[in-house]
Amino acid sequence: MFESLRKNIQTVQDGITAGFQRLSVGERTASSPTESHVNLAAGADLLQMYQTQWATMHHMAEQNAKLASSIDSAITALADECESQHSQMAEIHSLLAHLPNIMAQLHSMLATIGSTRGLFEEVEGGLLALEDLEEELALQEQTLDLRLSLALAREKHTHRLNSLNSELKVLHEAKMLSVEKHKEVERQERQKVFSDQFTEDIRNFKEHGQVTRRISTPADDIDLKLEDVDLDQDTSELDSFLNDPA
Repeated sequence: MFESLRKNIQTVQDGITAGFQRLSVGERTASSPTESHVNLAAGADLLQMYQTQWATMHHMAEQNAKLASSIDSAITALADECESQHSQMAEIHSLLAHLPNIMAQLHSMLATIGSTRGLFEEVEGGLLALEDLEEELALQEQTLDLRLSLALAREKHTHRLNSLNSELKVLHEAKMLSVEKHKEVERQERQKVFSDQFTEDIRNFKEHGQVTRRISTPADDIDLKLEDVDLDQDTSELDSFLNDPA
């Protein structure tokens, strides 16, 4: 298109140059007295024709400039698009070059996910075991608390029994001491009665030569037993009586 436009412009220029040359030749011939019958309007028609062609060519040149501008914009946009697509293709090519590494990393990630799933299952099992262990520990703690409470209650009960036993023992010892004292008093009273009676019998025996009375111990008052007789009493009077020659 530009080449044909350039040829048209060149043709117009050549025609205009040729027209001016013809006008110059016509003027020279008109000035000469030998050629007086020349048509002077012939150059005007040619000039009009060239002017019309020049206006047409100028209009076409303006349209071509507009078309060239739009085409330039389209070419620029196309170049930008081609550049963008080229960049995208280069990026795709770079990504395709890294595709084996990406696939290897993807397989590695899948293996890691598989192992992680196994670890999650192990952790889940460990958590269930931990829950069971926690329940068992809570049960053991409750058992220990119950045992401790039972031991404390048993110790408290034992301490109370020991205290009661000590009190009963003290009370029993006090009662036994009171009984022993009472028995000692009774024994001493019986010994005094026997001693007085024996002394009286010795005196009667010395005076009359025989025992006039029998020792009486009413069963309802005194219950004489062998273990109640005290052999460690004073026998000086009996010894003096037996040793007396009269």
